[in-house]
Amino acid sequence: MSFLPTHLPILMYHQVLPKTHPDFKKHIAVDPEVFRGQVKQLLDQGWSFMTVDEYFSKPENARPAKTAILTFDDLASSFVEYGLPVCNELKVKASLFPIQNMTFNRPYHNLSKDGISPLNDSDIKMLSDAGFEIGSHGQSHQNFRKISLTQVREEMEESKKWLEGVIGKKVNTICYPIGGVDRDIVDTAKDLGYINGLSTLKGSLQFSGDRMSLRRVDIKNHVVGDKLKFGVSPFYGFRRLITRPFRAKYRVDARHPSVGK
Repeated sequence: MSFLPTHLPILMYHQVLPKTHPDFKKHIAVDPEVFRGQVKQLLDQGWSFMTVDEYFSKPENARPAKTAILTFDDLASSFVEYGLPVCNELKVKASLFPIQNMTFNRPYHNLSKDGISPLNDSDIKMLSDAGFEIGSHGQSHQNFRKISLTQVREEMEESKKWLEGVIGKKVNTICYPIGGVDRDIVDTAKDLGYINGLSTLKGSLQFSGDRMSLRRVDIKNHVVGDKLKFGVSPFYGFRRLITRPFRAKYRVDARHPSVGK
């Protein structure tokens, strides 16, 4: 195990919607043509793409050096309609994180319902069969640090059970809704069988010990050209790493509020 970090840009997307869509500004959205340009730019610069689970399933010495990962939080119909054709055209796969209650038309939080619709089980199975990774984003998209640990366990356990029943494969990756993570949340995830975890901490330098709280590069519609090139660079990763103690929204070494310090 290396004590040095690995430069692994994990790109954090949400919805893919045309900029002309009336609800575009209600979401963290990227226009499909912009998405195509972003992926093509990285391919032209020599990057290859893998899913989270695919990358970490390989031994450390067998992982390609210039690898990036596409992730999509709050997976909805917009991905199938606008994102999937781009992925198929450019022959790339991504890690996808649906909200359980969205699929079952039950209450979910912190996300506008306008302009997007849920995927059903057959959509999710289709994506999994096509080589996309399906991971958990909880049941109701609540910040795990703002609910009890008992609720956190239920959110992660039931979502994992549901997805594994749908896709017929083990679900290894948890994407913490709203980035809410701490050491008790991580311990709960590991206890339930998750082996990869995605945070919203920004950056691209990943330490071996951070596999359950991986940093990501926040991708929006304006992150193109030199901005994208800088975002996936080790310089951006290093800058975010050294400022993390002062700027991190959540401290992974903190205790859950329901447990105390």
